[in-house]
Amino acid sequence: MGVQQQLGAFLFQVSIVFVMFLIVSASEEHKKVRGRHSSRKDHSTKMSPRLQFEITLHGLLLWASMAFLLPVGILVIRLSNREGNRRRLRIIFYVHAVLQESKLAVLLATAGAVMSIKNFNNSFNNSHQRLGVALYGIMWLQVLVGIFRPQR
Repeated sequence: MGVQQQLGAFLFQVSIVFVMFLIVSASEEHKKVRGRHSSRKDHSTKMSPRLQFEITLHGLLLWASMAFLLPVGILVIRLSNREGNRRRLRIIFYVHAVLQESKLAVLLATAGAVMSIKNFNNSFNNSHQRLGVALYGIMWLQVLVGIFRPQR
C-alpha cells in the first residue's frame, strides 16, 4: 500500500471518529461546575443553543486547522524528499503552502480566535485560553518563517 493510500485511509478514519465525536457531544447536556464554596445546591447551568453552537464551531475550526490541516501539510512536504520530478516537487510545495503556511490552516485558526474573542469570556485565567493564545502566536510565527525562509 502506497504512502498516499495509507494517508487517505488514516484521514478517512480520523474524519469518521471526529464526526462520531460531534454527534455524541451534541447530544450530551453540558454542565458548568461552580466553585466549591457555592451555597447553591444545583451546580449546573444550561447553555443557550447559540452558545453551544458557537463553542462547537470554535472547536471544529481549530480542530480542522491545528489537528487536521497542519499535520497534512507536514506529511505533504515530507513527500517532497523522495520526489525527483521538478514539476511534481513544485506542486507538492504549493499544496503544502496552501494547507499549512498561508491559506487554510491560518484562516481557520484566525476565524476560531476571532470567535473566541468576540463571544467568550476571555480573562486568560485558565490553561485552555493561555495555551490557545500561545498556539495562535506560534502558528503566525511559523507563517512568517515560511515566508521569509531562504531559498533551497
